[in-house]
Amino acid sequence: MSDVTNSHLGVLGLSAPAARVYSRLLGAGPLTPAQLSAHVDEPEGVLAAALAELASFALLAPLGQEGDLVVPMDPTAGLHLLASQREADLNAGMTAVLAAYESYRRAHSLTPGAPTVEVIDQPSLQRKVVELERSVVTQVRSFDTAPYGAPTIANPVEIANLGRGVSYRVLYAQSSVETPDYFQGNIVPCTAAGEEARMAPSVPAKMMLVDDRFALVSLSSIHADTHHGALLVHPCSLLPALSALFEFAWQSARPLDAREGESSTVLRPMERRLLALLAAGVADEAAARNLGISKRTLARAVERLMSLAGVSSRFQLGVHAEAEGWL
Repeated sequence: MSDVTNSHLGVLGLSAPAARVYSRLLGAGPLTPAQLSAHVDEPEGVLAAALAELASFALLAPLGQEGDLVVPMDPTAGLHLLASQREADLNAGMTAVLAAYESYRRAHSLTPGAPTVEVIDQPSLQRKVVELERSVVTQVRSFDTAPYGAPTIANPVEIANLGRGVSYRVLYAQSSVETPDYFQGNIVPCTAAGEEARMAPSVPAKMMLVDDRFALVSLSSIHADTHHGALLVHPCSLLPALSALFEFAWQSARPLDAREGESSTVLRPMERRLLALLAAGVADEAAARNLGISKRTLARAVERLMSLAGVSSRFQLGVHAEAEGWL
């Protein structure tokens, strides 16, 4: 216990000998100066200075005649005084360092403050994406569209984040969903791990929002001056605007992954994915490629779904699928 007390008193700004003396008194009870000296093994001068320091912060009862007991007092007032003095010292230190940096900035003609938007060049982009995803605390929201700069299609960082409770909402451009390798190697594993996915014919930009702390917006070759890269948006008025853009687009998009429902016992996994693709507007040929089946197999699957629903047209199938929670 005395070690803990020593540590905290030191953090508050009390000298090490004074902290040891006060901790010893709390453990042993009131002692005469001679007894205390034997307990703490401090030179006479050091002990006298420690007692005076404790008394100045109202941690000890006023010292009386030589030989009187040294008695610790309720430390509430003294601790507040120590904390106030420590806070004043810290503020003075911060002010001194900031002033020194300001002098440095002026001497080297640097622009003031941290950037609100910085340009991430293409060679650093994928590393920055991984760095941001690994730093996420609660949620990632993103617009997903080609081209893709990652060396592999798989996304192990997202799957690991989903496993530790991070929420992912991804709005895919139709072109991404219609790319068979990407659909099977990235979208399907991520949605199976818990990602919420929706699809739209296109997305406003390729973008990733990390919590409410950063937004990474890719630059196309049209907008980049020299080569591909991205803008990293730090907390500023632009960040909530990008968040609002995502939420608006998300609300108007169609779910990509089928929800679990009572019908899941009669619908095969491939059929649920097929319904989601068709409801999102993916053409038969592209849907067949994504599912790894032929157009003839896809047609038979649609016929089975229509039979299960008891309908005679794809439009009726869509209405029934929505009403029954197949989508």
